[in-house]
Amino acid sequence: MCHLTGFGKPDLVAAPATQRLQRKLIIAQLGIKEKTGHNDGERIDEYRASVAQWLNLMQPKPAWCACFYYYLFFAIHSPLKVKSARARDYFSKALGSYQPLLHPERVPAFGDAVGYVFGKHRQIAHIGFVYEWNPDPKVSMCRILEGNTSSARVLGVVREGDGVYIKWRPKAFIHRLTPRKNLVFHGK
Repeated sequence: MCHLTGFGKPDLVAAPATQRLQRKLIIAQLGIKEKTGHNDGERIDEYRASVAQWLNLMQPKPAWCACFYYYLFFAIHSPLKVKSARARDYFSKALGSYQPLLHPERVPAFGDAVGYVFGKHRQIAHIGFVYEWNPDPKVSMCRILEGNTSSARVLGVVREGDGVYIKWRPKAFIHRLTPRKNLVFHGK
């Protein structure tokens, strides 16, 4: 399986060893599903526990997309500056977040955080992991790895999901993007 930033253009931002570890970890997570469809299950609890154990004590169980994003770095000992169960915490001017459609010259890389908005408040409420991005402006779709999302057969951005999938997403759906290099502690 080939993991590219652009079709035919390998990602050179992340260290090769980190990329290899993350790719193995990603492949191992694909297809993980909630036990009953209510943000539950042993692996889902593991994602939340990587951020904070007390999250698993909450009833009902909280959404876990941001915990999954954090887990992808935690599990390979590449700590992030942000450790939060809230997706919007991974996006700020201080972290260099930007709107990708307004900055086509900035090509997202493998592992960058993408944020989606929902509802009338227009707040980021879902996060994903850039898996593949074609920098050609004529290409309107990208591939995003997400936890707490719906299966590949469901189009659009769905508020609640049931597992870990790689989704084809319209670039226009992405509200904010934070470069991975700005989230990882320096030296990692």
